[in-house]
Amino acid sequence: MALIHTLGLAGAAIAGALSPLVLKAATEAVPTGTAAPDFVLKSTDGRNLRLSEYQGDVVVLTFWASWCGSCRSALTELNTIATAAAPDGPVVLGVSLDGDGGKAASIAQSLSLDFPTLLDDRQVVGRLYDVETLPLTLLVDRDGIVRASWAAAPAPQAELNRALEEIGK
Repeated sequence: MALIHTLGLAGAAIAGALSPLVLKAATEAVPTGTAAPDFVLKSTDGRNLRLSEYQGDVVVLTFWASWCGSCRSALTELNTIATAAAPDGPVVLGVSLDGDGGKAASIAQSLSLDFPTLLDDRQVVGRLYDVETLPLTLLVDRDGIVRASWAAAPAPQAELNRALEEIGK
């Protein structure tokens, strides 16, 4: 009987410890329908870029790191959007959460990325966006509102294209 009681208490303790994680996993980093937090970061080419500078444009914002294999796939897929973007097409911004700007620049160059790589060396913006899984891709409309998000895997191309069409890329 004591064993059953002990197991019951242990199970309750585990469930209590995991419930915030389960609730957290069920929520979005930045919920759709809310404003994307503004930030300014230095790009690998030395420019300071601010998200609010792209007000009026559709923005595809992706968070990544060099150690994340699926991030490279996400970057490659988003590069096709950046390369094919018409003058009124979406702006793609990649935010590297690596602590090493040189490594981020090297990966961006090796993948021939046609969009800016922003350096979040101290992960200040990563915390602002509550990034817990990589890659994290957000679709931000012309008014700065998050309209869709994809985490832990590259954004499925068909879904991303459909979302871009819906907001009038």
